[in-house]
Amino acid sequence: MTIRELDPVQDAGEFVALLFATHPTVVTNAEEWLHRRQAIPERARMFSRVAEIDGRVVGAVEAGLNFFGSGDVASLGVRVDPAHRNRGIGGELYRVGMEHISALDAAHVTTTFEESDASVAFATHRGWREVRAETLSVLDPRDVSEQPDPSVELAPARDLDPRELHRIDEEATRDMPAFERVAEIVYEEWLDFVWDNPLFTREGSFGAVVDGRVAAVTLLLVNTDIGRGVNMFTGTARERRGQGLALAVKLASTHWAAAHGITQLVTTNDETNAPMLALNRRLGYRPLGRRVEYALALGR
Repeated sequence: MTIRELDPVQDAGEFVALLFATHPTVVTNAEEWLHRRQAIPERARMFSRVAEIDGRVVGAVEAGLNFFGSGDVASLGVRVDPAHRNRGIGGELYRVGMEHISALDAAHVTTTFEESDASVAFATHRGWREVRAETLSVLDPRDVSEQPDPSVELAPARDLDPRELHRIDEEATRDMPAFERVAEIVYEEWLDFVWDNPLFTREGSFGAVVDGRVAAVTLLLVNTDIGRGVNMFTGTARERRGQGLALAVKLASTHWAAAHGITQLVTTNDETNAPMLALNRRLGYRPLGRRVEYALALGR
């Protein structure tokens, strides 16, 4: 096994194959992954290494600072192709990733992964503890027949001011449960991560407009080549919550997906977010498992 520095351009195809092997519901492709990777700001101090066997990428570690937060919390992600596990690859990737984390002067490091006995054992053996969890759910949009409330004014994202979408995204994100609260989502960085993402659909993402202003949004990424989509975010302005706007935008987006060849929509919701979990059950989402966040305190 060889561990070397990631070459984002040259490794994009193999890294995406690794993502599909370790995260079966992922919605990406080489272009989207590379765009998202290159959008990470320098302040994240990103560190990426891949593990190779016979010239093929079989594992990876990524580590850096949570760049939308205070800079006091770092993140670490380790993944290994299932066909190459239990050979010490994950442990060695973890070691080199933590070496980088130790140089960042952060107080804590977090990691997020889809829960399994093996992943939990890997984390807890190294002193990590669960701090938050999300429900991972999936839906075939073709099964949804309910229509949006006709009294709600809906518009696709392409017809809306992206600054309005950003406003709702930032406000609602700050209200979401998290180990570290979001300090700020810089508009220009939001454009990079969302609006200009190659898989972001401005036609299939929707906003609800009330009194001339966007009051709720749902943002959708789709890969039409494989018929998959992911609801990357749904949120409502604080003063407009409880009025059915989130349901309306999600229904509009779901029907768009069904009409454009998408057969699988994926979403995650914090386990404490009862209203959104209930909304997704109403739409027909079925739970697939838990996506958990673990944390480790760092000695400075």
